[in-house]
Amino acid sequence: NGGKSVRYISSNDGISSMNDEYGEMTSCGSTYIHPTPFRLESGEIIPNATLRYQTYGELNDARDNVLVICHALTGNASLHSWWGGLLGPNRAFDTNDYFVVCANILGSCYGSTSPMFENPDCEDGKVYGINFPDVSVQDGVRLQIELLKNELNITSVKSVIGGSFGGMQALEYAVQAGSTNSSGEEKKHGEPFLRSAIPIACGAYHTAWQVAISETQRQAIYADPKWRGGDVDIDDPPLSGLSVARQIGMVSYRSPTAYETKFGRRIRPTTTPSSSPPPTEPKYGQHAQWEVKSYLKYQGHKFLTRFDPITYVKLTEQMDSHDITRNRNHHDSSGVEEVLGKIHIPTLVLGIDSDVLYPLYLQEQLVDALPNGRLGVVKSDAGHDGFLLEQEQVSRFIEQFLEELD
Repeated sequence: NGGKSVRYISSNDGISSMNDEYGEMTSCGSTYIHPTPFRLESGEIIPNATLRYQTYGELNDARDNVLVICHALTGNASLHSWWGGLLGPNRAFDTNDYFVVCANILGSCYGSTSPMFENPDCEDGKVYGINFPDVSVQDGVRLQIELLKNELNITSVKSVIGGSFGGMQALEYAVQAGSTNSSGEEKKHGEPFLRSAIPIACGAYHTAWQVAISETQRQAIYADPKWRGGDVDIDDPPLSGLSVARQIGMVSYRSPTAYETKFGRRIRPTTTPSSSPPPTEPKYGQHAQWEVKSYLKYQGHKFLTRFDPITYVKLTEQMDSHDITRNRNHHDSSGVEEVLGKIHIPTLVLGIDSDVLYPLYLQEQLVDALPNGRLGVVKSDAGHDGFLLEQEQVSRFIEQFLEELD
């Protein structure tokens, strides 16, 4: 790690069971509509590009006591629903001190412009569907900066924080608004608009491993006959495929130890009337009711109540777009070093030691290339979702870092 500081924090219980990482998911919040057609990195245009967002706390007179929190793949603007342990008075996101902003990602299904929005190019009122433009992480962050500056009139952001897909956004924020090549309008008195960053459980770009895992999930959706090559009946979508896609994701978000600790090789007992003798449970084969099988089926089914297949496909493609070197340098190790080398703001990079989806070496690479970067390691068996489940550890890292900035 180039001799830079590394800190470890251990969980008290070793593993955060297999708790759900999200609470109630809604589209609540305020709405920002970009005043002019929003041009994407691809050249395509989204008229009336919309972001749903929520704020917590109060802006100070200087309008610079701001924390921006970026959510992960299936999150929303309701920060209290998924990182509630970090939000509130005397917590990491202290609403007595900070004005906290969280926006739903462009392309997501929680209030921001998405595939389920009406397509302005269609006269019959149809939604975009599969014709929704390809949005990149760079696009989404650029629109969020517009929200901060033009809707909320923020003069400076103390820190941007996010994990997984949110970490990619946090890193992209640092490139766009916290580096020496940020545009002049992104700076306040010669200082970057963004004063620090905390990307968690991500890398400088989406690797072949991560694209492959995204693609297996998309292929599960494509294999559902109701996908119909993308010509989806909105009233009868490919939910079976989406359920399998979510199950694949849930495997990659945790760790082998987490699954073994929680489920082992246990079989679920069959429920029978009390007067009947207990049946002989199949120990293997197609009728064996593994507890882990029931867990995955439950997670896949539950997900259908809050997401749609087309949005899931499009958002995983947006994650795959993550590459801080694109249009900034040739994509190689020196390109990453050059782009990150221009980010001189304090940056705390957090990783989870059991993360198999975004392994710790990716965070170590970030710290090696960041002039003012440091590494923090969350010790947990929870895997990638440790950034959501190990809130006590994550909170301590964030609190100490923000206090040192004051």
